[in-house]
Amino acid sequence: MQQTAPPPRPYYIGPVATAWRLMGARSRDLTLAIALRFLQAMCAGVPVVFLVWIVDRLRENALTATDAWIATGVTVVAIVAQFAIWYGSNHFAWIGSYRATGEARAATLDHIQRLPLGTLRSRSTGDVTATFSSDFEAVAQYLSDSIPALFGAIGLPVAVLLAMAFIDPPLGLAVALSLIVAGPLFYWVNAQLKALALLRGDRLAESSGRMLEYVQGITVARAFNRTDDRLSQYGRAVTAIREINNRLVLRLLPLGMLTLGVVQLGVPAVIAFAAYRWFGGAIDAGTALIFLVLILRVYGPIVALAGHFEALRLGDAALERIGRIMDLEEQPAPASRSIEPRGHDVELAGVTFAYETMPVLRDVSFRARAGTTTAIVGPSGAGKSTILNLVSRFWDPGEGVVRIGGADIRELTHQQLFEHITVVFQDVYLFRATIGENIAFGRPEASRDDIEAAARAAQAHDFIEALPLGYATLVGEGGATLSGGERQRISIARAMLKDAPIVLLDEPTASLDALNDRAVRTALAALVRGKTVLVVAHRLATIQAADQILVVDDGRIVQRGSHEELIGQEGGRYRRLWLDRERASRWRLGPTGAAGPAP
Repeated sequence: MQQTAPPPRPYYIGPVATAWRLMGARSRDLTLAIALRFLQAMCAGVPVVFLVWIVDRLRENALTATDAWIATGVTVVAIVAQFAIWYGSNHFAWIGSYRATGEARAATLDHIQRLPLGTLRSRSTGDVTATFSSDFEAVAQYLSDSIPALFGAIGLPVAVLLAMAFIDPPLGLAVALSLIVAGPLFYWVNAQLKALALLRGDRLAESSGRMLEYVQGITVARAFNRTDDRLSQYGRAVTAIREINNRLVLRLLPLGMLTLGVVQLGVPAVIAFAAYRWFGGAIDAGTALIFLVLILRVYGPIVALAGHFEALRLGDAALERIGRIMDLEEQPAPASRSIEPRGHDVELAGVTFAYETMPVLRDVSFRARAGTTTAIVGPSGAGKSTILNLVSRFWDPGEGVVRIGGADIRELTHQQLFEHITVVFQDVYLFRATIGENIAFGRPEASRDDIEAAARAAQAHDFIEALPLGYATLVGEGGATLSGGERQRISIARAMLKDAPIVLLDEPTASLDALNDRAVRTALAALVRGKTVLVVAHRLATIQAADQILVVDDGRIVQRGSHEELIGQEGGRYRRLWLDRERASRWRLGPTGAAGPAP
């Protein structure tokens, strides 16, 4: 009987265990930091222990000068050791924690780039941005400060409790029990505050998304005079954060005071028990006095820990939010090359695909032979771009298979797929870097001569050289400082430099003016020479020379053939699209503003 693999372990497995998991190889640093912080707190208890010893010697009238010098010397050493140990603890905590969170950020980014594109797009930009900014910052503080402080707050009470237990075990046990009783309450308060902290993180992510949306869409908002409306949406998101912060503070104060109150009730309880034992003759006045002196040294550090409550809860909630992303299922791919494509044919066999519950493609099958051009046409929403997305493996089909060179692309490594495919999108994205770095994005080791040769072939060299710094010119985020045609030609240069055998073109000239259109077409002709090309096109005149044209309608291929074959099919979908485009090209605005066909 075949056994199924156990489900993957959730990333979030509790605050401390998840912290250790995130630290990874750096967990040794955190362990050392905690151990040193605990040792520092124990050192802080040394003067208290010797104070007890001195009082006890005085009570017995047995104190000698040697005893006094020993107590003084050990106390001085303990105080000096505290500072040295504190320095070491902070060194390991800060260095290890910030290095670990940096590495965890990189690991999370690596995980994100392995997700299906649809999974990533289903999450808001603000949610992902908040994770990489505020959540990781909260975790860094949690690891570097709050966790060591938590364990450090235990050190001094432990040292004092040991001294108490040595002097009078029943009284020492009474002090310990007063702390144990507060444990369940602390656990309950922690759960209440963590839920609010998690909600706060979600609200912060929503506001980040609204802010990004407002900035990125400000051109459209201004064009339609809706800036106030969009800003008010961001304002509502900020108000939601303020309200949740208020709720967090209002809940934190009474619950924190309740916890601390229960803890501090141990003081009068122990005083009463010490008095009971003294009146009963079980202890003498000196022992009772020692306990009354020491008891505040037990509760003081625990009460001081209240200042870290919020950071502890926010750090815990941030770890859980990071866990949500890390638990998203990666797109499966082999770790090493097991097969190699034989050639550069592209084939879809019985492919069916849906975005969540919305069907897009139904039983799509075709083969694009190596070195040929296959054009995909059809009305908007027919599923044309989805075919390219499946070949790029941005998504995987629900049914059927996509092959390159006869190999199922799901059996190829990410590197193999990258080596075989390059994509030129309609909406070009350029990174905030130099033009040369953007062109070399797919081949970072390319030389300046290689970059320039690709730019020349893409008809981009002249306008690049006309820029103030040429190839060293920085472009704005997304390429906002360049025109659409310039961005498109840089994108083509990037694809040419990569030189993959399969080229996917998604409406690369759809939004260009006549001058840029001509330059981009010239560049595309150089790019696709000798390649296997799949091109999505609305301008049917641009794909007449394609070796194969696929007409997609309602998620199915309804026609296929050359331009001559399809245009001759009376009543065919392709012929109707062609005639519709011809009629649309003759429409003009009249002198009165009325639209109609040109005479």
